[in-house]
Amino acid sequence: MTTAQEIMTRAASTVQEDDSVKNVGKILLQTGHHSIPVVNASGHLVGMIGERDLIDANREVHLPTMLTILDGLIPLGGMHEYEEELRKVTAVTAGQLASTKVVTARPDENADAVAEKLLRKEVHALPVVDADGKLLGIITRSDILQHLLKP
Repeated sequence: MTTAQEIMTRAASTVQEDDSVKNVGKILLQTGHHSIPVVNASGHLVGMIGERDLIDANREVHLPTMLTILDGLIPLGGMHEYEEELRKVTAVTAGQLASTKVVTARPDENADAVAEKLLRKEVHALPVVDADGKLLGIITRSDILQHLLKP
């Protein structure tokens, strides 16, 4: 059984949580990755930033439709989406922009289970973390393909 630690890229490109959003964009473009892990000073995973997050951070915020009843404002759906858009457009650092609900893999996890997570969760990369949340490496869809196609 092949494990995540056997196929992961150990020297994963990362950004620090206090890096600027602009710097994150430059690093993503330079590396050609679709997403990048955000870590704190001790190397623990804080979140992930993808291309979509960077695009969202530079869009206009769309205000939710409101209904006025007896001088009260009632949002007609989309309040969570509005809050998320607002969080992204006001982000200055990687830590503020990063998605914190990150799907991860453990080093001893079966490679097939990792591949399943990549496909089911529709992500391009899975950070591999230890029990304390320290980033050990990353597994991309390309890593899975290389593993499957090796003789």
